[in-house]
Amino acid sequence: MTRTLALLGIGLIAFLLPWIAFFSDRSLAWLAGGAAILGLPWLIAHGRTALRDLPGATWLGLAGLVGITALGLLSPMWADAEHAPRMQVLAWRSALALVTGIPLLLVALRLPGARQIIVRALIAGIAIGVAIALFDLLSDHLALRIRTVFAKNLPTPDGVLAAAWLTTPDVFMSRFNDFWVIMTSSVALVIACARPGWLFVLALLAMLTMSFFTISETSQLIGVIGILVFVFCRVLGQTGVIVMALVTTGVLVATPVLFPAINNLLLASIDGSSLLEYKLLERFEIWAAIAETALDRPLLGYGLEYERLKAVYTGPGTYYQLDHLWHPHSLFVQLWQDIGLAGVVAACAMLIAIHLAALSLTRAGAAAVAALTAMAVGAFGAAHSIWLGWWICLFIILTILAIAGTRDADREQTQ
Repeated sequence: MTRTLALLGIGLIAFLLPWIAFFSDRSLAWLAGGAAILGLPWLIAHGRTALRDLPGATWLGLAGLVGITALGLLSPMWADAEHAPRMQVLAWRSALALVTGIPLLLVALRLPGARQIIVRALIAGIAIGVAIALFDLLSDHLALRIRTVFAKNLPTPDGVLAAAWLTTPDVFMSRFNDFWVIMTSSVALVIACARPGWLFVLALLAMLTMSFFTISETSQLIGVIGILVFVFCRVLGQTGVIVMALVTTGVLVATPVLFPAINNLLLASIDGSSLLEYKLLERFEIWAAIAETALDRPLLGYGLEYERLKAVYTGPGTYYQLDHLWHPHSLFVQLWQDIGLAGVVAACAMLIAIHLAALSLTRAGAAAVAALTAMAVGAFGAAHSIWLGWWICLFIILTILAIAGTRDADREQTQ
């Protein structure tokens, strides 16, 4: 009975993943957390078996996750009466990520039959997501969503991007960019679990073709990242996976000096005349300004969601022209500003752990996991606040399911 409950839990999580960014995204995240709890009875009954001989990478990843959680609980924002309610919300979301991630990790790695359930549930969830997306794309909104990346910026106060966002319907795709990011990741994930070969690249090419009819720059970015990283690691094998681990953690560590340098290079190279150039300059304007603040409090940072709660961003405002900044829009700068070098070290432990786990897989499986990790980091790094609960869950779910799902079939049958 406990095995059935655990498989049901992991199946529900995989089934819900492709539509976790719909208008009820946080509700679905809580439902995914509840589904993960279904695995606890099996873990309690088979605790020694589940924990026995866990790879060192698993413990390293859990240590990084615990480190980030501890730094969050020590955030100076808790002492601020005005912002304490927001800290409580973040605490609940982090707890959700822990409750979802840790049981999922142990169940997926140890429970016989988990791989088949993951693949089948993902396919079912993606099929429903695709049906909803097609319904939406074939509606009267399609003509309003044709890509405008290479068009000249419109002579309006907010430009062509704001005009495009106004066409997003409120029914199915109220968070259209988020939906396509997760659908792109989910399709790549199911290929990584079921058949981690060159089909991985073809699937991402298909998703890129579809997303070019949307306004989701992030989904296109991670699609390109996924293809490049998969090919790189598939050709170079373990060396490629190690290089990706070094590149990812290296960019994270060097962010306070790297992002301002890139911003200066872009300012000297492009003029923002196309929408793509304008968005690059807008984002790096934000990231460079936030990254530079990290050097004032480099060890422990300013506290969780400092930018959103304190609204300290002052510009220069050449390309980002709203009156305040909701959040830093990047994993890299937000980790540095919120929890400092200590948080960066903890995050690097998680990233290294995932790549170490990938090294134990087949060549194709390792390439797929490295690509999925780069895609998740790319989504966080280019657009999203890292303390949104469902994004924390998504990062954990994607990487863990990929590692668990690419286990050798013979090993799956003998467990």
